[in-house]
Amino acid sequence: NMVSSVALAMVLAFEPTEPGVMKRAPRPPGEPMLSPFVIWRILLVSTLFSLGIFGMYQWSLASGAPVEEARTMAVNTLVAMEVFYLFSVRYLKAPSFTLAGVQGTPRVLMAVGVVIVLQALFTYAPFMQLWFGTRALEPGQVLLCALVGLTVLVLLEGEKWVVRQRKLV
Repeated sequence: NMVSSVALAMVLAFEPTEPGVMKRAPRPPGEPMLSPFVIWRILLVSTLFSLGIFGMYQWSLASGAPVEEARTMAVNTLVAMEVFYLFSVRYLKAPSFTLAGVQGTPRVLMAVGVVIVLQALFTYAPFMQLWFGTRALEPGQVLLCALVGLTVLVLLEGEKWVVRQRKLV
């Protein structure tokens, strides 16, 4: 988690700004850093991540998977959600379902590639399985983890659409 979170978060520092960002009014000096919208977003994203991770873990166990496999599904789901969240969070107001939003920038794509390689190492390298008590996943299981991540992106893009329609931010 630390590797994927840091790799994906660091790339945001080098991203071009969202179109129109300089047209926004600055935050008033007396306004708290955590606005109601930011608090809402933190709660929403935290809830989605918790549901995805723990839901996948519990679903795996309920399907008869050993705890090592359920643990691996949970971690892979976390990383998939982080990757898809990166594509959503690049734009606060603008939709991410655009060609530019999906393609990202070379740095974003490189960071995602590095995270995927490291996650594959975590999932399939025998020494990593020994260290972390994990188990290799089947392609269908990896796809399921990715679909949960994609669901987070779709839900957050829906939330951004509602915010844009109601001009809440």
